[in-house]
Amino acid sequence: EFESSIYYYSQILNKIDTKHPLFPEVTDGRGVAYERVGNWSEAEKDLLASLKASPDQAYVINYLAYSWIEQGVKIEKSLEMLEKANKLKSNDPYIIDSLGWALFKLKRYKDAKQHLQLAVKLMPEDPIVNDHFGDVLWKNGEKIQARYYWNYVLNLEDTEEELKKNIKNKLIL
Repeated sequence: EFESSIYYYSQILNKIDTKHPLFPEVTDGRGVAYERVGNWSEAEKDLLASLKASPDQAYVINYLAYSWIEQGVKIEKSLEMLEKANKLKSNDPYIIDSLGWALFKLKRYKDAKQHLQLAVKLMPEDPIVNDHFGDVLWKNGEKIQARYYWNYVLNLEDTEEELKKNIKNKLIL
């Protein structure tokens, strides 16, 4: 019910100012809702406003940075932000995965492998993390291992159909 939540978050934001302790949480929540309904420009504004009000929110940093990485924009900036988030929340598998994915997108495959391998150890049943690890293994020339991880993702219960389709295309390579 993301559309409804945007309405209610907006109602709250109409009643508080940027100094209110709830402001970072409400702008983060509305930003996520905007992203989920496909309104990235509003999502980005809200996530940035949340971080401006409270810059040390590791999960908001991660959400914004990963979104940029997925769009193929601001990857260097995302990497810097994710390094900060990783210091704020060390050993968080989602942040570690995002950090590894930023390094992957920057073609720093050996560095990326270290982070993505740790993310897989911390979240062994996450389809996206395993897919990312398969991608980095492939780029590091470990093709048999990459195929192993991709096949593993195909058999995970939570793997979405779109990801399965993408992995099947990779396995054809």
